[in-house]
Amino acid sequence: MFTDGLFLPCAVAPVKHIARLATDRIYRDYCLMASRMGNIPRHHPRNISVMGRALSVPDVASFLSTYREIFVEQSYRFNSSNKSPRILDLGANIGLSVIYFKSIFPDAVITAYEADPVIFEYLEKNVKSFFLSDVELVQGAAWHEEGTLDFYSEGADGGRICPLSMGGTVKVTAYDIKRILEKGSFDVLKIDIESAEDTVMPACRGLLGNVSHVLIEYHSSPDRSQQLHGILDVLADAGLRYYVESVHHSKSPLVSRPVHGGYDMQLNIFAWRETSC
Repeated sequence: MFTDGLFLPCAVAPVKHIARLATDRIYRDYCLMASRMGNIPRHHPRNISVMGRALSVPDVASFLSTYREIFVEQSYRFNSSNKSPRILDLGANIGLSVIYFKSIFPDAVITAYEADPVIFEYLEKNVKSFFLSDVELVQGAAWHEEGTLDFYSEGADGGRICPLSMGGTVKVTAYDIKRILEKGSFDVLKIDIESAEDTVMPACRGLLGNVSHVLIEYHSSPDRSQQLHGILDVLADAGLRYYVESVHHSKSPLVSRPVHGGYDMQLNIFAWRETSC
């Protein structure tokens, strides 16, 4: 009698894994890639076959993590009656989000921003490799005003805007989020900009009325005040409901808060309109 004990998950997990391998091609492909490339050192570029196309990646570890989140777990999935949804992707990285959106809505019209000039080259190459149309790529960062910013390139998915000039940074173009949103309505606004959401989201106040779904990765740094309350308030003020999940889990957060990639907390925020399809 182990139904109330600790043994049942250990017995069930392998069965679920085997069943999913047999029935879920994307999960099977991910497991094969993880087994073959899981031990490759960080920041070693590779060309990987994904869905029969060549995908260029600068870092296998970040690719595997992002691929699992987006394609296996389908965290970016959304419903829409519009066969050509308009999607604004802020922080498109190497293009996995763009490729995924196009896989579920082939006629989607996507505008994707990526600030890191090195990673932007991967984004361009991958969009071309997958023969994606109606995709506009913009090299630069969404910000609360136009100008230039100091950007630290981490070499994978952790590049970020630096508040002060420091060694190893490059200058990138900043685009005013207000002007971007004023161009029209969007079915999806996706934001993964490594803590710059603290600055960008407040600038969105009053401008999300024509946005149906919002996907945000929130980053909390130990040395900065937390702005989660302000971001959620902007969403609520726009008439959006939200769901929040943790990316990294701490069993005893009042005692120990491990730092991952410079962040003591990372959350995925999903927001939507009750009237959206």
